[in-house]
Amino acid sequence: MIRHAVAGDKMRALMMARSFHAAAGMPFAFQAAHASLVFDTCLTDVDRVCIIYDVDCTAQGVLAAQAGAHPFGPFKVATEIMWWIEPAHRGRAALRMIGAYEDWARAQGCAFANLVGLGSEPVTTNLYERCGYAAAERHFMKPLAAR
Repeated sequence: MIRHAVAGDKMRALMMARSFHAAAGMPFAFQAAHASLVFDTCLTDVDRVCIIYDVDCTAQGVLAAQAGAHPFGPFKVATEIMWWIEPAHRGRAALRMIGAYEDWARAQGCAFANLVGLGSEPVTTNLYERCGYAAAERHFMKPLAAR
């Protein structure tokens, strides 16, 4: 089942956030306290959402997103904060999670929805393209040492 997160999903969502962080290869340590605040904000802020893929009353997927004004146009855009489905539960649920995300974005008045891909995974690229997404940018990240 795809549903909106509730407070009781927090521990599972944070565990999945840690897995997402590791898979993304972020050049900084996972910050559980910060991830906890992001989850809480997704439950209370009308411009944020946390969508859960629930299997037998256990969260096996999480998609957090926010909606806001685009910096270069007079319209709103939905932007994924993180998306993770436990490897043993991947499959068609991804399409249902994207559908729930897009429904939420439309309800927020968004003209566009963004999804992020980790690296150049062909599976992710193919899924996003099948759902009508087109590559718009590729982000690069460099850690900056203090001078």
